[in-house]
Amino acid sequence: MKNFAEYFVNENLESDLDNKLSNDYLSLKKGIIELLDKTVEDSDKLLNVQNYMDNYINNEDEVLEGFIENSDIYDFYLKYQNDIDELLTDEEFFDEYPSEYNVYSLYDYVIEGAKKSVKICMEKMYDELFENE
Repeated sequence: MKNFAEYFVNENLESDLDNKLSNDYLSLKKGIIELLDKTVEDSDKLLNVQNYMDNYINNEDEVLEGFIENSDIYDFYLKYQNDIDELLTDEEFFDEYPSEYNVYSLYDYVIEGAKKSVKICMEKMYDELFENE
């Protein structure tokens, strides 16, 4: 159970970002905000969030807390499945063969798709949050 301070910080980050986000893939965006809140030190400072998002989008080595292990990624996929599938369809991810991603199992295809959807969605969020300032 979250203590009051954790709840307050999460609410601040979410409320700071919510009003700037479009409704496209909104539940997925909120899930990413939760991951950012767990990952970014001093996530109540938007500059820290902006810098982390920029690094995550442009660097394959960056990770999100709670989005590292395949089982966690799979659970994340299940929770935000509708938005992830919609985003990947819109981005024509399913038009490519799994072998193009060096994926040869259904489980790994779901993991790869979930990872790709978070990166794509974070790019969209970054544009909505910080590019129009």
